[in-house]
Amino acid sequence: MNMLFDIEPGAILVLVLSCVISFTLGRYIVSTRNKRRQKAEMERRETALRNRPPEPPSLNKSKRKRQQQSDKSGSKTRG
Repeated sequence: MNMLFDIEPGAILVLVLSCVISFTLGRYIVSTRNKRRQKAEMERRETALRNRPPEPPSLNKSKRKRQQQSDKSGSKTRG
């Protein structure tokens, strides 16, 4: 009457193995999908930063000098 104890050990082994494979495959697919999404998001952010318009020059004279100095030093490190 109790069917749980009437199952053959080979069938239980196959059931356990299929569950383990299914779980592992599911976790792998989810993790690779998340990595791909994160990579696409980072690329999108980097592209947005590169394509943004330059800041307008500041009305504050000392700040404007710092901006010009950072522009000069930034162009030297990029090229």
